[in-house]
Amino acid sequence: MGKSEFYSKGYYAGLAPEPRFDKILEIAGKLGGERLLDIGCGDGSFTVLLSKALKAKEAVGVEIAPEAIAALEKKGIKAYQLDIDEQSFPFGNDYFDVVYCGEIIEHLFNPDHLLKEVHRILKPGGKCIITTPNLAGWPNRLSLLLGYQPFATSVSPEHEGAGKLMLKGNEGQWGHIRVFTTRALKELLKIHKFKIIRLIGCPVSVNTSSSRLLMGCIKAIDKAMSVFPSLSSRVIVVVEK
Repeated sequence: MGKSEFYSKGYYAGLAPEPRFDKILEIAGKLGGERLLDIGCGDGSFTVLLSKALKAKEAVGVEIAPEAIAALEKKGIKAYQLDIDEQSFPFGNDYFDVVYCGEIIEHLFNPDHLLKEVHRILKPGGKCIITTPNLAGWPNRLSLLLGYQPFATSVSPEHEGAGKLMLKGNEGQWGHIRVFTTRALKELLKIHKFKIIRLIGCPVSVNTSSSRLLMGCIKAIDKAMSVFPSLSSRVIVVVEK
């Protein structure tokens, strides 16, 4: 299975009940910005909400899947089909006020290309919001301690649950290539000349075939650990050019 085929089938559609969405909209409401770029925006469902939170006058989406492009255009979002791992962004320098990269940087072979392009197209003082799983989050630390594959990584694009705690071989189709600890993420962002404004932890939605009691305990622990970004399952970082 090639990269284009994998991501064309796996683009994000709709809005899952993920805690990160509310946090991102809260952050966006405080930032504001006339021009928004949503990178890896799926079918644009969240792009619409993010644009409203920012009070943006222009919302642009980038995706690799042609089906996603069609969905974006139906929502009135200017859409560009692009392989952000390799291709240059079709925008001028210093153009966007806000760039959103939600759960995308971990899917790339070359995150440096993404960060260079984001820095180029952001206005001076412009903000970029990045969300990504935390390799050193508490579930991954526990998994390694027990001899299981960390949740944020996989050994196969078709069987991403292989070797993972409480998952089966074909569960969790995530396609993660590069995974970050908070320390590594901050260091890479600084290398690319971004100023880190805010970094927070965020819980994830928990869906397993385990008992309701066990799921409740996992959710409670995950929420408590999200107070500490270095232990959180997911992190949200806001950077400035």
